[in-house]
This record gives sequence, structure tokens and C-alpha cells, in this order.
Amino acid sequence: MAEQVKKTRHVSRRILVIALILAIALGGAAVAWFSVNRQMAAVVAIDSPMSIYINAAHQEDIQYLDLSDIDMERERPNGTRYNYQDFVFTVQGEDLRAFKLQLAYTTNNQLTFEIYEAEEAVGSGQVVYYSPTGSTIYYNADGAALPLTYLNAQSGNKLANNTLHTDTYGTYNNVHLYAEPIYCQTTNPIAVRHRTGTQFYNYFILRVTWPNDKMNDRETDALYLSAKAS
Repeated sequence: MAEQVKKTRHVSRRILVIALILAIALGGAAVAWFSVNRQMAAVVAIDSPMSIYINAAHQEDIQYLDLSDIDMERERPNGTRYNYQDFVFTVQGEDLRAFKLQLAYTTNNQLTFEIYEAEEAVGSGQVVYYSPTGSTIYYNADGAALPLTYLNAQSGNKLANNTLHTDTYGTYNNVHLYAEPIYCQTTNPIAVRHRTGTQFYNYFILRVTWPNDKMNDRETDALYLSAKAS
């Protein structure tokens, strides 16, 4: 872990951007609207400072945070379908008191996102994380969903308006409605919770919600998640 932290910190200071790219809702008729490099680069340009990075649950490598296995047809024991799925991630860094989380996402599948602060639980919990080392770790949300401030969302936060089109695509105008990303961030600064020396780590639950009639055969969306010192 120490070697990974050192390596990640070095990269962060060099490029000053920490962004996580997650392919969401892979399906049979998938269309990757963000296939053009300049489009991706524009979205990732959300400002993020050095000394903050994002990992999977339990401070494990980011490769273990995978949203591609969302199951929109998952059922409860009584036969009703879930319309959400939870994922745990960690924000880590050093020498900070507070930070904000930022999201940018496409809208093919009309997904919505909520972020909760979280803590590890003992024996059982709201979210179960199966560590690559073989451990089973439980997490519970700590409080209500964090308020989000939307920069360019239409009413209901389901589609983006065109106020940030130029920031994302420049003068390129042949953009599908659902490829116009929504930008938002946590409204209030988030205080760091756990410290080990100068290092800190906070756990979060990302809740992905979808309409009840959604099926697993669907198109592709992209989500960018970043952390910014506040």
C-alpha cells in the first residue's frame, strides 16, 4: 500500500488531475458516445488538485471498483426488482481538511447518482464488498445522501442542457442528446474522517438508480468521478 501511495502521489503531482473513468451499463446494443479522444479529454479537465486520489473499498486498488456489472434485473426475495445498486469507494490523500467530489456523466440510460458518506460495519451491512484478498467487508451509509449542485442539468436532472457544450466539445456540434454530459459536485465541503499521520481516508457509497422498467440489454454510459481539495 505504501508503494502504491507513493507512486500515485507522484503521478498526481505531475498531471494535477485525478479522474476515474467507469464504463456503466454494458449491453448488447452498446454505443460508446465518448469514443473520441478530444471529448474524453474535455470532460476529464474538471479541476482536481494533487494529493487526492480515489480507490476501491477498503483502500484497495481502483481496478476493483467496477460498475460494469450493474444488474438491472436483480430481484428481491419477494420477486420485486431492485432499481438501484451500491458501490463503495475510498477517497485518500494527505494534508487536507476537506474536499469535494465531482461527477460528469452521460445520460443514455437515464441513470441517477447519489453519494453517501459510509463507514465499515461488523458482521453485516448495507453493502457487501468482497476483497481480492478473500475478505468480506461490510459498509453502511452514514447519514443522508450528500447534496449535489448541478451545473448544466435540465429539470429533474435527467438530461444536460447546452450551457457547457462549448466547454466539453468546443465548436463540434454533431453531438447526440444523451452524449451531452451532466456536471455536478457535492454542494458542501466534506471533512476528512480517518487519519494515519498525514494520510487520510474517507469511505463513500455511490448509489446508481434506474427506472423500474430498465432491462440489462441497454446502451453504454460513462461516469467520471474526481475529488478536489476544498
